[in-house]
Amino acid sequence: MSWFRRLREGITTATAEKKEAPDGLWHKCKECGATYPYKELRANYYVCQECGYHERIGAIDYFHLLFDDEEFTLLFENLEPTDPLKFKDLKPYKKRLQEAKKKTGLDEAMEVATGTVGGQDLVVCAMNFRFIGGSMGSVMGEKISMAVDYCLEHRVPLMIISKSGGARMMEAAFSLRQLAKTAGKLTLL
Repeated sequence: MSWFRRLREGITTATAEKKEAPDGLWHKCKECGATYPYKELRANYYVCQECGYHERIGAIDYFHLLFDDEEFTLLFENLEPTDPLKFKDLKPYKKRLQEAKKKTGLDEAMEVATGTVGGQDLVVCAMNFRFIGGSMGSVMGEKISMAVDYCLEHRVPLMIISKSGGARMMEAAFSLRQLAKTAGKLTLL
């Protein structure tokens, strides 16, 4: 296409000259469709500057918002869910876990971090709804239990940001057992 024709039709950049914008650079609001740099969304605490829609955020985003100077240390990162029951509904649980990990980049629905807020030490357990609906499985229960033990040992308060879809049905009784376990542990604080 000639330069003159592109100009007449309002096309000022040849297709061959166009470059793709990297993922994560721009954000489009799910509510109103406004588009603006992701950096602006983050600076506005994940609230759309056009319509006031609150975007869903994950655990790491919460940590960046909460902890002083956005500095924190992740705890208990080595825990990952397994498939003790070899559960299968529409697809095997093992495959569901693999897909959730690939889609989200997360190993589990909960992250735990320690840092300071206003100069005071704090441990935060935050759920990621994107990972199987933030459902509570045995790993989440174990992370909460370990966080409580860490808080007791270091005499630090605990905050839990809950966005859970309930117990993870694919772990059946292993998942349900976590309610009693975490409730018992929390009473120690």
